[in-house]
Amino acid sequence: MDFRDIITMALDEYLSELKKAVSGLTSEERRFQPTPDSNHIDFQVWHMARVEDYWVQGAAKGVDMVWQRDGWHERLGLPEMDSGFGYTAEQVKGLPRFDMDEMMAYFDSVREGTLDFVRGLAPADLDMAPLPRPNPNAPDITLGKVFSHLIVEESQHLGQVAYIRGVQRGLDNRRSQGKEWDN
Repeated sequence: MDFRDIITMALDEYLSELKKAVSGLTSEERRFQPTPDSNHIDFQVWHMARVEDYWVQGAAKGVDMVWQRDGWHERLGLPEMDSGFGYTAEQVKGLPRFDMDEMMAYFDSVREGTLDFVRGLAPADLDMAPLPRPNPNAPDITLGKVFSHLIVEESQHLGQVAYIRGVQRGLDNRRSQGKEWDN
């Protein structure tokens, strides 16, 4: 096993868990905010997919993001250039509603591009800067740090989604959802 396998396993595991966490939720449950200043599940899922698209397609590969390239922003009725980063509570609350199956299809498309990129990486590539020009906000960013950050950030958001689901549904019979082990 090498680093590509570890990255692939981590990304596959959290996307699988995300799909379980949103499975069966109503539109109202997905928009539930534990407090007025909290994110809701729709926001978290959109943000997670957009962050991965930005970091891998836009920054690492230097190509058009799947969001714009394939017209997902139009299909889902969401902002073309935003990812949710820095959103206020009002912007989170006002995020347009969307079909979760369509959002997950977008996420699957992003993930396909991510895993294709990962398969082509060599160990030395992890020390390379992903951006064509230095990023003044992250002067020491490398592809290795991009993937490390992506795994940590998206795992945190998955936990937030699971928490919001749990606040509404309790334990929700997790074993019946195919959960093989407990945290």
